[in-house]
Amino acid sequence: MKSRAEKGLVRLNVLDESGRRQYVCPADVHGRFARVRPWVFAALIALYLALPWIKIGGYPAVFLDVAERRFHLFGLTLAVQDLWLMFFVITGLGFSLFFVTALLGRIWCGWACPHTVFLDHVFRRIERLIDGDAVRRRALDEAPMDAGKFLRRALKHTLYVLAAAVIAHLFLAYFVSLPAVWRMVQDEPAAHWSAFVFMAVATGALYFNFAWFREQMCIVICPYGRIQSALIDDHSLVIGYDTKRGEPRGKAGTAGAGDCIACNRCVHVCPTGIDIRQGLQMECVGCTACIDACDDVMTRLHRPRGLIRYDSQKAFTGHRTRWVRPRTILYGVLLAVGASVAVWALSTVRRKNSACCHSSR
Repeated sequence: MKSRAEKGLVRLNVLDESGRRQYVCPADVHGRFARVRPWVFAALIALYLALPWIKIGGYPAVFLDVAERRFHLFGLTLAVQDLWLMFFVITGLGFSLFFVTALLGRIWCGWACPHTVFLDHVFRRIERLIDGDAVRRRALDEAPMDAGKFLRRALKHTLYVLAAAVIAHLFLAYFVSLPAVWRMVQDEPAAHWSAFVFMAVATGALYFNFAWFREQMCIVICPYGRIQSALIDDHSLVIGYDTKRGEPRGKAGTAGAGDCIACNRCVHVCPTGIDIRQGLQMECVGCTACIDACDDVMTRLHRPRGLIRYDSQKAFTGHRTRWVRPRTILYGVLLAVGASVAVWALSTVRRKNSACCHSSR
């Protein structure tokens, strides 16, 4: 029976000999996707921060006023008795996710999921700033506790808690508005006991998730990775490894070897610690780090880029990708139906709001 090493299988996110989880320290990567993703993440964070500030019709763009049982969404006001209409809106969003996933795989996870956005663009940036690159972080983890390590740990986790508190307060603003949050912050905790407990619990949960749990949220908790196998097929766009071109692996200059030189750079930059060369896996969140890492190695070796790339599993085997197929047609029809009903539902609410405004005058 061959061992994992003899089979060429590499994986960082595994249990150690004592059965404890090994902490993943993804290496830094540079490339075309690594240049674009920070801009996308910055725009999304700016959107999350701006929504409670933007006023539409006298209310924040997204204001879920639980106390008054009114929900304001981009100029529409829904009362409690109107919430049944949200079923159609949520259904339309669900079919949108199905359709996008069938075409583009886990593009949501790698580019727009709030967990990915805040983890990569906020908390891992703090970690790199305090602890250094992946090599230094691993060395620091293994080093004995001394004054220098203690100060680094204290500073890093203090910044983690502050970032988690900011996100938690922003989340609360969606339910009570920003002015109300500011008043709560200025008052004593006893004056708003329930909000204070909520903020403490939310901050603690966010800190635990982004400081320690991290990729386990995607692997263990989030159901999307598990249901993606039911949403995609061999023609869906995924991140994959060109086995025909890369195998057999061997060092540069080895006679008969493929383009993969078994440097394992794609594994070391992966935030979930998987080996993309093993094929499509539930743990892959589509972050594109392995693409940039492999392209960098191929460029240095003067070989064509794209050994790891966005493509369909059919294309990796030499066949043509079909974008129009029964799955995408079905999801597209369901999306159109869901969107039509959602538009009808929202227009019904808009007419109702207009009628209420005219009657009040």
